[in-house]
Amino acid sequence: MKNPIVVILLFLLVSCNAYKDIPVQELSVGMTVQQVQNIVKKELVQASLSTENGVEKKVYQVQKRIVRGGVARQQRYNIYFIDNKMVKYEKESEKFSF
Repeated sequence: MKNPIVVILLFLLVSCNAYKDIPVQELSVGMTVQQVQNIVKKELVQASLSTENGVEKKVYQVQKRIVRGGVARQQRYNIYFIDNKMVKYEKESEKFSF
């Protein structure tokens, strides 16, 4: 290893992501699924799909494990789309573990 300082700094930068919440405050009504995916940088899992009178409604879930001070928590949000445009998001759960 030629430069251990660079390796250590790189490790710290990558591990800092474990401290960040899902950035839902950056989401706005009207975004597409791809735009939301680019912001949250986590896999969106489709939780439901319904079509009524030609209107398609989808709900995706996104979750992330966050560690702070030795306490881990699992954040989970539901993100709602109508005709492939985001209409709202809501926190489903946040579970803590040690």
